[in-house]
Amino acid sequence: MHGSHSDEVRQIVVDDATVDDLDAVAEIYAHYVQHTVATFDYVVPTLEQWHAKHAAITAAGRPFVVARAFDESVTEQTVGYAYLGTFRGMPAYDRSTEDSIYVRPGFGGRGVGSALMAGMLDRANPENVRQIVAVIAATGGDGSIALHSRFGFTEAGRLRAIGHKAGQWIDCVYMQKDIWESRDR
Repeated sequence: MHGSHSDEVRQIVVDDATVDDLDAVAEIYAHYVQHTVATFDYVVPTLEQWHAKHAAITAAGRPFVVARAFDESVTEQTVGYAYLGTFRGMPAYDRSTEDSIYVRPGFGGRGVGSALMAGMLDRANPENVRQIVAVIAATGGDGSIALHSRFGFTEAGRLRAIGHKAGQWIDCVYMQKDIWESRDR
């Protein structure tokens, strides 16, 4: 990881993710799988799985974005990603999505999550998205809950002891945003 530049971030730019970004996306997510309970995955997805996920999300007309940070020497580094994935697989849920936002370790608290959220929401198409659901591990999830609250998500409920990882039972907080209510239709 390139943590040496984290104190010198001068600019954050959010772009649509391309296949060239997926190595960095995979690296960022691998950290969360291996070292946190932020995701309930136990196995790090392969790069091929990331390619398939990116293709499916973009084919569905949903946003998949990356945040790039530039330091004072204009060196670029991918410092996070966000996308709107599938909430549930049944057809009645087609306009409901689940968001995922991950920030490279060492870059938390620098506005990366907010930039990603804003970029993702700006690209959400009300023609194919109405509801965005966030499923947040309550253990260590205070920052994510605060981020979602700042962007108009409200708590929809909590599932207690729903996941087991790292030797502990973890609650999930569900948050929800109706983008039809927050935009002029």
